[in-house]
Amino acid sequence: MTVSANASVLRLESGQLVLWRAGEAAPQSAHAITPWPDNTVFAAPASDVRVVETEVAGDEAKHLRKSLPFIMEEEVIDDIDNLHFAYRSLEGTGLQVALAARTSVEHWQQQLPDDFDGQWIPESLLLPVGSGEACLVVEEDSVLIRWSATEGARLAPSLVSALLDSLDTPPSTLIIYGHNQADDKALAPAAMQDRIQWRNGGFGHALLLSNVDEAQLDLRQGDYAPRLPLHRWWGHWRRVAVVAGIALTLQLGADLLTYQRLKSENLALRSAIQDSYRQANPKGAVVDVEKQLDRQLAEYNAGVAGVAFTPLLATITQALALEGDVSVSTLNFNSGNGEIRLDLLADNYTSVESLRQRLEQSGMVAILETSSSREDRVRARLRIEARRT
Repeated sequence: MTVSANASVLRLESGQLVLWRAGEAAPQSAHAITPWPDNTVFAAPASDVRVVETEVAGDEAKHLRKSLPFIMEEEVIDDIDNLHFAYRSLEGTGLQVALAARTSVEHWQQQLPDDFDGQWIPESLLLPVGSGEACLVVEEDSVLIRWSATEGARLAPSLVSALLDSLDTPPSTLIIYGHNQADDKALAPAAMQDRIQWRNGGFGHALLLSNVDEAQLDLRQGDYAPRLPLHRWWGHWRRVAVVAGIALTLQLGADLLTYQRLKSENLALRSAIQDSYRQANPKGAVVDVEKQLDRQLAEYNAGVAGVAFTPLLATITQALALEGDVSVSTLNFNSGNGEIRLDLLADNYTSVESLRQRLEQSGMVAILETSSSREDRVRARLRIEARRT
């Protein structure tokens, strides 16, 4: 989240979370705020955060996230495993680093509401400061101070003068916010008394002039980087998810019933297809009914000669019906040349010849291939084909 002008600031004061708005003389209890202002940030207590500047070599910058604790190891007395490090790159090889105990950071997490996702900025860096300036906010028993764009702290009032005297570049202007002018000005060294600009107000008044549009050091890094606000999203979309889940369940149930019905119909249809196939071809294995039947029927369609079996059979059947003493023993159809060969049994040659002539009259070519007489019966073979025009 980007901080915009006149940011609202969450601070921990006396163990309570409060919200400071720019220009207000006193904060509000954070628990009474709903919803959060869009530009709200958390002011990490300056007493728990140390902010320093350092330089890093080029090879160290490549793996800064892992190497930073070891770079800063000589600057701290605590075990680096117990510290949280956050950083922001400055111009060149400069680095702004914030250090805080992990126990402190975890305490802040517990105090902040679940729906807060703003930046965590060291509170001293929220004070307004210009080139050559130092800004002080005098509070009940401590002083919040910022003396450069990247450095600040919270001190006991008795240490303010020593700190200002120790700066490598003394500030040309001291801006002090407080409520007792004489006491507040007395905090500065005697040599800087003529540089003081005293202003009646507190932290909220200082926020009015804070340049919050500048890049800030956000402590939410590494193990404490922002997570997706799943809990808040679930609160917004829970009802929609429940309704969608019910609709999906009903749809799946309807689809399952439809599938079972179609499966039953398919089995019945497959059974009916096989029964129909068996009526046409009672023998042989059934593998693919449609293909098998199509292949078998193709044998009776017009072949190379362009002759279909069914018309030939119809003509032969009509001619046989008129010759009552002639019967067929075998019938063979050659689809390649459109010929039918009939093996006949007749009482005499006259009946065979009469059948042949009937076929000729019906537009067929009927040729007697063989004939023989046995036991007062005549066996003959006719080759029949359609007459070609």
